[in-house]
Amino acid sequence: MVAVYDERGIRFEFPQDWELEVTEDESLITVSVSAPSGLAFAFVTTDEDCPDPDNVANEALEALREEYPTLDATEAFETIDGHPATGHDVEFISLDITNSCSIRSFRTPRRTVLVFGQWSDLEDEDIEGVLRGLRRSLEETDSEE
Repeated sequence: MVAVYDERGIRFEFPQDWELEVTEDESLITVSVSAPSGLAFAFVTTDEDCPDPDNVANEALEALREEYPTLDATEAFETIDGHPATGHDVEFISLDITNSCSIRSFRTPRRTVLVFGQWSDLEDEDIEGVLRGLRRSLEETDSEE
């Protein structure tokens, strides 16, 4: 079953049994969703100040690197809602558990969007596929076209 978040100018799908939380801080809005197991989560942050997407993705990677200095990261590119997204695919070990992250960022005429997903190899589901589906369903609903 799928739930839909459709507010504040963005829309995306996520598993219905995941928890949703929204926080606002000036020009930043963060919508977080997390698996009931606590082993996977994602967040979508929008910034109407429109910072450079490369910088946003790199800052997210550096924040992870501060916590996990030996992480492995590769550059990643994809198209999200018709916009070129830049970012990183990341793997790191924490408490002897392999964790993975997908970091993607792109800019629209209205905002810069960061999509961050993290999951553990202990999760039973295909969480990587679930988070890829979230990214593919993401769209800006108040675009100026």
